Amino acid sequence: MDNISYSDEAMASAGIPFDDINWYNIEGQPFGLASRFNVIVFNDANNIIDVEGPVAIGGSFYSPRGLSVGFARDSGYREANYSPDLVRFLVGGNVSMNGPLVVIGHVVVGGGFRAAKGSTYLIGKDGTSNGIQELKFLYQASGGSQYWTPSDQGNHYVVSSYDVPRYIPASRIGANLPGFFNDARESIGYYKNCIEDLAPNGRVVDNNYEWILMGNDPVQNVFLIDVRPNGLINKGIRAEVPQGSTVIVRLRTGANAHLQYGVYGERSKANETLYVFEDATNIYMEKSSDIWGSILAPQAMFHAHSTGGHVSGNAALGAFAVNANSGFEFHYFPFVGGVICQALAPVPEVPQILPGREEQPVLVCPECPVPAPCPPAEPCPAPTPCPPPEPCPKCPVPAPCPECPAPAPCPPAKPCPECPAPAPCPPAKPCPECPAPTPCPPAKPCPECPAPTPCPPAKPCPECPAPTPCPPPKLCPTCPPPIPCPPPVPCPKPEPCPECPKPEPCPACPECPACPEQKKEYIFIPMPFPAECPEPEPCPVCEECLIKPCIIMGCIWGCHCCNFHEWTVKLYKRCNDMDVFLCCVQISGCGCFEFAVPYEGCYVLKVRISEKCCDTFRCKPVITLNNIGVASFMIE
Repeated sequence: MDNISYSDEAMASAGIPFDDINWYNIEGQPFGLASRFNVIVFNDANNIIDVEGPVAIGGSFYSPRGLSVGFARDSGYREANYSPDLVRFLVGGNVSMNGPLVVIGHVVVGGGFRAAKGSTYLIGKDGTSNGIQELKFLYQASGGSQYWTPSDQGNHYVVSSYDVPRYIPASRIGANLPGFFNDARESIGYYKNCIEDLAPNGRVVDNNYEWILMGNDPVQNVFLIDVRPNGLINKGIRAEVPQGSTVIVRLRTGANAHLQYGVYGERSKANETLYVFEDATNIYMEKSSDIWGSILAPQAMFHAHSTGGHVSGNAALGAFAVNANSGFEFHYFPFVGGVICQALAPVPEVPQILPGREEQPVLVCPECPVPAPCPPAEPCPAPTPCPPPEPCPKCPVPAPCPECPAPAPCPPAKPCPECPAPAPCPPAKPCPECPAPTPCPPAKPCPECPAPTPCPPAKPCPECPAPTPCPPPKLCPTCPPPIPCPPPVPCPKPEPCPECPKPEPCPACPECPACPEQKKEYIFIPMPFPAECPEPEPCPVCEECLIKPCIIMGCIWGCHCCNFHEWTVKLYKRCNDMDVFLCCVQISGCGCFEFAVPYEGCYVLKVRISEKCCDTFRCKPVITLNNIGVASFMIE
């Protein structure tokens, strides 16, 4: 895009409110309310990829790619302002896109809608507290997630289509889109006809490569460029007019207009330049062109160039088509308006017979013009006879040219039918008299209060019974006399030891015979001897058991929603499908818990947000379990 500067006022008011989609005329503005749209197309459009201002399409929009509306391409531009109610993508028919739709503003569609899941709409704030609730109602979609909600980005909201395509159906807000586009076509067509009746007050200088528009009017300069019958617009257009004046260029091309030049108009006059295609039904951009100014062609189909180009201004077109790979764009540079056409008397034009044309122009005028005098040097051509279907009323006899035959008199004009008198309004029906109010029934007297029931006499207190006398103490039994110890037994006297007999002498030992000499025999036994002893494998180190029995221990590190919550951690023992509460721990934000329980048994750990904390569908605790030393364990 080129470095274009926009006014804050134009960008802030671009689009129309979703609660008032009705057509309004604007005095002096050919585009009427459509001046708040970068482009308005009355039938189908396709393959547009980028529009800086709002878009209105009466038919359907198709594209194999995405579309962005309201965004700047670099820091030299201003994006469309955030708005809480302005619609900046309005389609009367269907929308079918393979890429995402990204808009700064609301999206309203009259038919079906299909776009990629990355579609996003940026909506401004109006200062109320129920902005998100209103957007959820406007953009609710069948089959969407129950957790879908617009997000708050501080100075604006974001409506995303991450689950299903979302848009505002015209029926949801009661918008009559066919009526809106019909009224727009009628209003813009009226202004187009009005401008076509303006007499040119400037001249066109034709040179080899451009048309120079020369005008002196400080308010409005009108120019006529006639390139019929081939419709070639193969030169640039440049205006030399007083600063601030309006430039209106009437283009006569025939059925097909061919744009074959690179630049039309000037950036400094883009707001004040209007190109009116009077008779074209097709406008072909045969060279990638930069058009500085607004285009008024509600009857024509615009064929953009296959590689790119742009229109910097408003555009009112019958239809729009471009190659799917083109980079064609619309820049929001709204026409200033102030066109003066009702006050100027239209100057009739002498119809010309064009070779090869079956249809001849018809002159429609309140009074027949006096024929221009023939130049003396050349012989006068035969006067053009009045067309028989629509004769001019009260045509005077033209003055005869010298040596020229007198023109044939016009046939008598048909009397114009008188307009029927308007039907009188029916008499107003008298308002019915209001019935007299029904008198109120008399108030019922209040019933008397019953007398209070007297209290029953108090019962006398019963006398306390006499205390039972204590039993006499039992006498202790007499202890038996101790048994006397038996007398000691006398110790026996020791007997004397007998005398030991004398030992007999030992006989002499015989001498041992000499031992024979023994011969040593050596037996060689082969023994395997390895070259190297293998190193023994080290014994594996027994891993230390890291689980402590009879201990359930863990930590809570926060919440998935990244907000602060208080948590209640409860431990239950499950017996026969019944949970028996054991103990509870309160954790503020993040912290750890530890429970000592018997190893055998099935235990259930339940973690909940405290009742005084608000939770959402994203609130889930972040838990780590450091030790589970029980036979069976579950967590809820």
